[in-house]
Amino acid sequence: MEGFAGPGSAGPAGLSLSEILQQSRKLTNQLGRDSDLPSIQLGIDQIESQSRKLASKSVRNGTPAADARAHYLLASGGIDAVQLTNAIEHTNIANTFEPLQPVYDTDLDGFNRHEHEQVILSMIEESRRETLDDFQRRLGDALHHDWQRQKRRLVEELGEHQPDTHEASALLRRSAGASAAPSSITDDTPNAALLHGRMVRYDTVIARMNRARAEHEPAPVVHAFMETVESMVQDASRKRALLEAWTVLKYMVRGASGERSCAAAYLDLDAFRGAPGAALREAWVAGARAYLEAQFSAYMEQVIAAAPLQAQRGGVPTVRATVAAFLRAQLRTPQGAWPAGVAREMDSETDTPLWAHLFYLVRTGHGAEALQCAHANEAVLQRADGAFLAYFKAWLDAPARQLPRAMREHLMAEYVTRFRATSLDAQDPYHYALYRLMGRFDVAKKFPAALVGSTENWLWLQLCLTCEAPGDGDAQDPTLRALTLRDLAGKLEKYGAAHFDPKGTRPLHYFQLLLLVGEFERAVAFLYAQPAYQVDAVHLAIALSYYGLLRVPAAADASQFELLSVVRGVAYVDLAKMVQRYTRAFASSAPREALAYISVLSLNADAPAPIGAEQVQRCHELVRGLILDAPSSSFVELLGTTRADGTPVPGLVEQHLDLLHLDDQRAFVRRIVLSAAEQCEREQRTTDAILLYNHIGERDTVIRVLNAELGATLMDPVPLAEFQAPGDGAAPASLGAAPRLVPLARSILASYEGQFGYQGAAGAVCHTLLGVKHAVSLYNDAQLLPALQTLEALHVLPLDAEARKDVVSITRKADEFKTLDENLTKNFSDVVLMAMTLLYKLHQELKASVTRTNSGALYEYRAQARALMMWAGMLRFRMSNETYSQLTRLDVYLH
Repeated sequence: MEGFAGPGSAGPAGLSLSEILQQSRKLTNQLGRDSDLPSIQLGIDQIESQSRKLASKSVRNGTPAADARAHYLLASGGIDAVQLTNAIEHTNIANTFEPLQPVYDTDLDGFNRHEHEQVILSMIEESRRETLDDFQRRLGDALHHDWQRQKRRLVEELGEHQPDTHEASALLRRSAGASAAPSSITDDTPNAALLHGRMVRYDTVIARMNRARAEHEPAPVVHAFMETVESMVQDASRKRALLEAWTVLKYMVRGASGERSCAAAYLDLDAFRGAPGAALREAWVAGARAYLEAQFSAYMEQVIAAAPLQAQRGGVPTVRATVAAFLRAQLRTPQGAWPAGVAREMDSETDTPLWAHLFYLVRTGHGAEALQCAHANEAVLQRADGAFLAYFKAWLDAPARQLPRAMREHLMAEYVTRFRATSLDAQDPYHYALYRLMGRFDVAKKFPAALVGSTENWLWLQLCLTCEAPGDGDAQDPTLRALTLRDLAGKLEKYGAAHFDPKGTRPLHYFQLLLLVGEFERAVAFLYAQPAYQVDAVHLAIALSYYGLLRVPAAADASQFELLSVVRGVAYVDLAKMVQRYTRAFASSAPREALAYISVLSLNADAPAPIGAEQVQRCHELVRGLILDAPSSSFVELLGTTRADGTPVPGLVEQHLDLLHLDDQRAFVRRIVLSAAEQCEREQRTTDAILLYNHIGERDTVIRVLNAELGATLMDPVPLAEFQAPGDGAAPASLGAAPRLVPLARSILASYEGQFGYQGAAGAVCHTLLGVKHAVSLYNDAQLLPALQTLEALHVLPLDAEARKDVVSITRKADEFKTLDENLTKNFSDVVLMAMTLLYKLHQELKASVTRTNSGALYEYRAQARALMMWAGMLRFRMSNETYSQLTRLDVYLH
């Protein structure tokens, strides 16, 4: 049979068909005789028939031979199709998914175990693939989001961020007229105009602060800003929120005596962690409590005014009468009943609950009145709580309301005995709160709900529990564990802004809370993050910096884009970045105001090393940037000038030398103007560089820069009017009004030669360059003969009779040219070609109208051209072949 070996032939493995048959029968030996599975016996004919069917099916389903063109195409790309086909045909993947140990057909447990393992592996592979895909997707989203955020910050950093319309931006670019009439802004004015008005009003406060700094006098910065906010015409809710923010700051710095009064204790971290810092934090706590107490007093008046009949304050509004009226309006029911548990002891004078009366007297900051009330009710207190009056008096009289340790321990025993065994619901919450406040007990426990109806009440209670004295409290005893101001700040940060303002109706509320716990840097950063309050955030930061209550980061720790940096748990705000971003909008149009803001950065000169020196350097960099960004016409205002009689007139920068921490005029020149001039020169802002170099008296450098610019633009014509007005010998003060190069050069030369007798070699080169440029401009204006005469008068080319009288003179002229300034020699080809073109055109004009009277001029032109060609031939290698060819062609036309 075709395709099969005969009975006596060997199979592929060297076995006969009979041997193969015997081996196949052994495959079912392991089934045993008792197996329920029937045996299958196939004859040779049946096997042949089945084999032929399989072979025909394979041929029928097979693919035709590959096209030869495909082989050639793959081969041209370096792919060997034959080799790949062979590799695929000899690849055996039959055992890929088979178990390592053979599973017999009747081994159901083995089969199930194998399938179970395959399912697990498939699930693992599928999970791995999904995880990888999810990771790639999330990574792409994160990268895209991060890039968008960084791009926005980068655009803002580069000064291209325009949050408002073009009209708003135009309003922000302040002019003298705009700043003169801020009162014209009303509530109906667009937001940009309101913003502009706030900026103008704030400028006046900064100017007043800087004047006080220069005179070494204290400045009421916070009060000045509050007056400014009060005078702004804007909506009532915004004004109220800003006034509250400034009021909080007023209470927090009420112990500060003036400029940088808190810097030593706050900026030095070692001092802040020691006794000076503890005293400063205690002052903050006292100020924060005083603000919250004054705020609650105002709230009391509102409650009483809302329910006068129920309050029944009476005609004499004393403190105790006011508290009693508030209790009647707040606690008593319309039927006149008091809540259960608070009316056990009543005040003998007002007939209100005694413990509530004492608590709210303390809550409103009237400690003396509270003590008087306690003495007036001594008999009641003796019956209810005999030890309370002594503890209460000692607590109110103690510095920072901190009981001595021995008395505090006795009070703790009384507190544990009286309140620990009884549930809070069965106690008078005000009696309980007074004990906790006096002893600062159980700082981790919550107060009764009746006392913490608002964030301000909760914060006041927490502030009363804080203690900054070192060694106070017991870390092992939860009752005596101390609460520090930093612990309280941590609670606020843990809750976050959304917790305290979930509806978004009080945008400055979280800012005020951060101020009240001494987190000034985080408060400023939070406020600046709100676009509507960025202007106010800048000035709040300046006020904090004035008192030394704003930490700025070292250059190594500052973030590239973020204002807030946290280094080892300490927050810093980049005030320089804030000022730079703020002044960018008006620096070019209002340099005086911008300089006033920039000088604020030098307040941090007393910061610990290296921050102090870095801040002064950053201040100088911003001043230099202000000069660089200012138009040339503003240089006189910024840098000053010199009158015609030589009297110097200082500019704005020199008037702020002390505020900028520049020791003297030399330091100002070295650190500010010279570096700005060098940067202008690097950026090819030639006119600005010349004006800056001129201001500091670098005359040789001025002439050098002038020559370089004239040499670079020598063949560019300018209007002839720039050459008609002679140099008037004016002082350099007039240079700021001459931004064009030629008038500027003429004015500088006239000034230097007239006032200072300047006779440098560079000055002669400048005169020559100006002469060549004059000739170029005359040539461009078709004034050919004056142009040739101007070139001849310069004695640079062999055009005059003396220079071309013989070969020796021409050779000498060529040698002289080699020693000329580079700014002249690099334009050699263009100047020579222009001179030859002038000779050719003049010759052609005369030749077209030749008479006896002008034949001598023709000869003169030919002689000049011949000398010029001879001279150019001696300098042959200094010009291109094309230029020399043009000269030769023009010379031929002339002869």
